[in-house]
Amino acid sequence: MLRMKTNEEHIVKVAKALSDVTRVHILKEIAKRKSLTCNDAVEFAGLSQPTVSHHLKVLQEAGLLNMVKNGRHHIITVNKKALNLFNELVSDSIKAK
Repeated sequence: MLRMKTNEEHIVKVAKALSDVTRVHILKEIAKRKSLTCNDAVEFAGLSQPTVSHHLKVLQEAGLLNMVKNGRHHIITVNKKALNLFNELVSDSIKAK
């Protein structure tokens, strides 16, 4: 995951990645299945390979996905630490001080 300058910038980057219903659907499906390949994502999403690759790239750049190359395939998992950090940052930022 890329280092953000501030917590607010990190929140915005992740929130933008999650602002698309297709990306939320993909993230939920990966979490449900524990891991999958790009081909698996194309099958369940019902979208073209380039479209799914774009959505996966946005999620990965936001730090929400882990991708490990395994031969010709990439195994994709949810980065639970990043989701937990996002949750903590959002919760902390809206608490009354």
